[in-house]
Amino acid sequence: MNHTSSNIEIDRPLTSEERSVVQWLLEHGDADNAKFLEQLEQARVTSLCGCGCASIDFAVNGKRPSHPAMRTLSDYQWRDEHGHLFGAYVFEQDGLLAGLDLWSIDGQSTPTAMPPIARLVPLSTTQV
Repeated sequence: MNHTSSNIEIDRPLTSEERSVVQWLLEHGDADNAKFLEQLEQARVTSLCGCGCASIDFAVNGKRPSHPAMRTLSDYQWRDEHGHLFGAYVFEQDGLLAGLDLWSIDGQSTPTAMPPIARLVPLSTTQV
């Protein structure tokens, strides 16, 4: 997550909603994410995005990724109640569950809350 250079450093557990969304995304991702589901149990939120979106970065057992290259583990989209189209993906870096990125696909609004799981569809699905 590099929306801005002003990420907000923090150290807290994931909320139950954050944990549910990340778990669902990992369980419905393209890759074998069993390793990352295990890491989710040890994950803590280490930063929030400075742009105001609900994106979060993780540390697993106190360890944060040191290499910037990332790999997407699950990539979905959803529309909010106003019809704005957003994306959500979970990613890993250095073999660690590294974060959840929420972003605007249509550029019309900022995703400031976790997506409702019932509205998530694969990113490759056309949303009209």
